[in-house]
Amino acid sequence: MTYAKSLLAVVVTVIAGIVAAMTDNVVTNVEWINIGIAAAGALAVFAAPNVPGARYTKAILAVITAVLVFFASAVTDGISTSELLQALVVAAGAIGVYAVPNRPSTTV
Repeated sequence: MTYAKSLLAVVVTVIAGIVAAMTDNVVTNVEWINIGIAAAGALAVFAAPNVPGARYTKAILAVITAVLVFFASAVTDGISTSELLQALVVAAGAIGVYAVPNRPSTTV
């Protein structure tokens, strides 16, 4: 699938939003910022080149996204359970972006 990594990043963004809403039935400002960072990361993964010379670009962008989500939570009044779960979801997504092959389909 040509857009597998991008699709995974979008799914991670949606899950980060669901996690924020489900843990305490409210999405705080920091949680919205985390969702925004995850969405920007998904766009970056989509826009990154898929060429042999840039083999790890999409994974690096996903890791940067995960780090930013963690830091956005850490610089506020501490990391809540919901924010920690968001950071873990986005970090798992970064691992997934690295692990998922992103090749065009070979069917004719």
